[in-house]
Amino acid sequence: MKIGLVVHFFDFRNDVRQWINGLSEREEIVLFIRKEDQKSMESLLPPNAEVRIIDERESGLWNKIWETLFRFLGHLPKSRQNFFLMEQFKISISATPAQQASAFRLLNLTMRLPKWLSYDAFVNKLQYKGNTPISDIDQFVCFTELSDNYFVARLLQEQKPVVVYVYSWDHPCKHRRFSKKMDYLVWHEGIRRDMVELQNIPSARISLFGATQMGYVERFLQKKDQKSSPFPFPYVYFGCAIGVPQLVPVEIEIVKKVAERLQIRHPDWKLVVRPYPVLRDWSPYEALKSIPNLVLDDGFRSAKATSIAVGEDALLDKFVTIHHSKAFMHLGTTLGIEASYTQAPSLLLDLKEYARPEQNLDVHHFVHQYQNDKYLNLEGFPNVIRTIANLDEVLDLLETNPGKLMAYNQKVSSDIPPRSFDELAVQFLDILKNRKG
Repeated sequence: MKIGLVVHFFDFRNDVRQWINGLSEREEIVLFIRKEDQKSMESLLPPNAEVRIIDERESGLWNKIWETLFRFLGHLPKSRQNFFLMEQFKISISATPAQQASAFRLLNLTMRLPKWLSYDAFVNKLQYKGNTPISDIDQFVCFTELSDNYFVARLLQEQKPVVVYVYSWDHPCKHRRFSKKMDYLVWHEGIRRDMVELQNIPSARISLFGATQMGYVERFLQKKDQKSSPFPFPYVYFGCAIGVPQLVPVEIEIVKKVAERLQIRHPDWKLVVRPYPVLRDWSPYEALKSIPNLVLDDGFRSAKATSIAVGEDALLDKFVTIHHSKAFMHLGTTLGIEASYTQAPSLLLDLKEYARPEQNLDVHHFVHQYQNDKYLNLEGFPNVIRTIANLDEVLDLLETNPGKLMAYNQKVSSDIPPRSFDELAVQFLDILKNRKG
């Protein structure tokens, strides 16, 4: 079987690269990439993989009209706030303040307009070049978010077999490019229900697969007893989660408050803070370096780095740092799930003192994103911290009875048994064969 993988964010998704390596050892693969991604991917491509550049975008008034219609009138996920936050993040990495201001105005207009155009109807109207060689491919694999509408249009209009890996647990909540004519692979049953509820994808088109992101968790668990603590002092680990620049200052204020309360409750402990890897500008974190009981864990990105990619060793070191901490704190991130596989209690901060829910862009809406509320913001567990007083109670609990906080870890981690990249490669091929059968 010849598999065509339509890849993007290849430099940042180390787990996808590892999984594709496993596929390439078992089947013939071809990587389809956009021309604008070619330079960033060149040094990361599997040595035995063929690469083809996607060349389908057709300019012209007809396509421009349909692109504009979908931008403003295209269907959104039912979890609209997630979409809004994601678009805010995309806008924040625009080149200039003027471009950002224009994009924010257009986004606000988009959120107010009626939504009647489906993604399938949109791509069915697009005119494409037909230049990319695809006739020899038996199975196409795409990843969310779908990266090239014109290539999707060709694959669908020419009725090519396509399966889409829903790469992350929050993608059904925040993206809008989902076709009812494609098959999907998801982490677990809960996310299958999310796809049905939020994107109206038929359940029969969705298969349970697992999470490539948890492949590194599996590697860590095999070696967890081989590495000691990276710090010579007891510490709480805080993983920053916010990539929207307007909300970063609020997250930093929360970090400062945690450091303050930690100093009072446990003067001999420190707060170790991991910057958010996808935030390009880390300068706001500099203010934290002056806090005596705080250590900024920023060594995983070189000062000379030209991308936001994280090295292989740093990915495993992240789990070691979490594992040896007194607890892992966050505002809603995949790391909150990953931490639940370690011996450190995973703690979600939902502090009402910092919430301004009446504002469209607020940390409250970040913490209460659909996926956080469903999978992490769980009632009946002390791990969800809702007030500063509650924070003090949990900090005390970390010393007196940390075991009371581990039931939450077990609950969160139970949905996704971590598997190796090789196991995931084998399972993926089995799913394809069963579907064809």
